[in-house]
Amino acid sequence: MRCELAIDLAAIRTNVARLAALAAPARYAAVVKANAYGHGLAPVAVALADSVAAFCVYRADEAVALRDAGITTPILVLGPLASGELEAAVDADAAIALWSEGSFLRDVERHATRTGHAVRVHAKIDTGVTRLGLDASAAPAALASYLTNPALDLAGVFTHLAAAEELESAYTLAQLERFTRAIEPLAPALVARGVVRHAAASAAAMLFPKLRLDMIRAGIATYGIWPSSETRHAVAHTLELEPALSWSTDLVVVRDVEAGRSVGYGCTYRTSRPSRIGVLPIGYAEGLPRALSGNGTALVGGRRVPFVGRICMNMSFLDVTDVPNVRTGARVTLVGRDGDERIGANDLGDAAGTIGYEILARLPAEMPRVYRDETRASRTASIAAARSRVPS
Repeated sequence: MRCELAIDLAAIRTNVARLAALAAPARYAAVVKANAYGHGLAPVAVALADSVAAFCVYRADEAVALRDAGITTPILVLGPLASGELEAAVDADAAIALWSEGSFLRDVERHATRTGHAVRVHAKIDTGVTRLGLDASAAPAALASYLTNPALDLAGVFTHLAAAEELESAYTLAQLERFTRAIEPLAPALVARGVVRHAAASAAAMLFPKLRLDMIRAGIATYGIWPSSETRHAVAHTLELEPALSWSTDLVVVRDVEAGRSVGYGCTYRTSRPSRIGVLPIGYAEGLPRALSGNGTALVGGRRVPFVGRICMNMSFLDVTDVPNVRTGARVTLVGRDGDERIGANDLGDAAGTIGYEILARLPAEMPRVYRDETRASRTASIAAARSRVPS
């Protein structure tokens, strides 16, 4: 595959350090689901293992992969689990989200009875996303039963926010109020048991100090991407994030074509002048959104150049007419910097009518990734140089 993702692990650790300092004394749980937002699950977790209090994943197999990579940091599986997945998650010593009083709770109880060990759980309360979670009105009774249920080791209680990224404070603060009311009757018992309260993801951790509680769950900001433009405008003067991922490919051919020439499937684009069309060896199968057809730009030779024609499954087109001396093999930057120009994941998402989250999450796991860790590399080099000066 003539395509590469470069991941700066030092930038990821820097983002964690900066956001952790902002959110302190709340602990930092790094969300590494969806292959660490496209950055690579195991390499990112290994780089952060000494820097975070916990990792959050969505699936049981992600928890297993972290343990297989040597991660001993606590793990929370946020997503729903089938019976077989429950066993895998518990065997990986991961806590699971308990969000229902129904059949899943019975599965958990049966597993605990069979193994003789209580299952570590974080109870989820729905306060307004209308997704997974106990109804807030039913939560006090459910939590009381969990605290006395020998099958359960209640380690956390949490909720998820619906509108924090859009700065919609009224709804967000109403969710906090519902969450507070739901756990207030059990507050002394929860504190005595050391049960961790958490609600804030990246945006809320930045914008709403009251929502940081005992722990934040930071996903997109961990990787140096702003949750939304509104969040960036509100916080950028106090917090700097460093994008950790760059995405590049090259031109497999540059074709000189006449005016009026059709480019790509469906004949949706025709050149309006004598043009140079660069062909990329990637398309929507490699994570390049088809919605970029006729929209958005990439960087070639330090200049922005437009996508033209339809994005194909494995190929796509750029109009490179205005780039001097461009040749086959020229580098194309889809996300990252080239000269004075930069394209971020959110920029690509905007052009495709989506968000940076989706751009990153849909990057194929098999796409080659190259990891840089300049901070660690320079520290290792310094230690080696110092050792070389010690008399033997």
